[in-house]
Amino acid sequence: MKKVTKENRRKIISFATSIALHLIFFALIIISGISSNQLPKINRQLITLESLQSENQSDLEPVEENISDNSQQLEQPIQENKSELNNTVVINPEEIIADTTNLDQVYAEKTLNLSIKYPRGWTYIDQNKKNKLDGVTFWSVEGIYNPPPYIHLEVVEKYIFNPNRFKYKAKQFNCEWYFNDPVNLEGQISQEIYIRTETEEDFIIKVIMVGEEQFRSFQPKFYAIIRSLRFSEDYFEVF
Repeated sequence: MKKVTKENRRKIISFATSIALHLIFFALIIISGISSNQLPKINRQLITLESLQSENQSDLEPVEENISDNSQQLEQPIQENKSELNNTVVINPEEIIADTTNLDQVYAEKTLNLSIKYPRGWTYIDQNKKNKLDGVTFWSVEGIYNPPPYIHLEVVEKYIFNPNRFKYKAKQFNCEWYFNDPVNLEGQISQEIYIRTETEEDFIIKVIMVGEEQFRSFQPKFYAIIRSLRFSEDYFEVF
């Protein structure tokens, strides 16, 4: 066995010491790097969360205010509409102008003992349901209006009646008229009148035609047609 000299022993100790110092140096670098990387990441996450929370709170508050404002705005028109619906205007029948010129054709129907006049130059088609009159449609085949108006009479059940839907009411001896102002939908004018009776059936009579001026000129004729309606044992003049 070869004997280790003092010179060799010093070289071995020196080499081992150098290796140990390098290992300690690298270990310090790794530890410092890990610690330096962890702390900033944690701080950045905390800052990001806090900023998101502050931004969300600022966004939510105005939305809640808008919702409350909108709910108040929605409630006000509803209350106003309710008050308007309860104010029905009662019209004197004499104020309703009716033009009976050329109103000399008569539609008669036996199941309801119903009759109604319609103008000369007009025709009609009626519809039955369960062997009973359901409705009649009248329209002009000749005349001064282009396109011509048409009128539909519908037999309705009494449970659908709601007086709050109507603005005007005109009373007569055996029934009542309920109606609103004419409606203009892109130049097409319409008006319907609900006839509330004391019999088992009520009636709705509706006119539709194009052009406001034409409608105004035809409106007295429309009222005259409605006045001519007879039903049940009614043989008296309307209004």
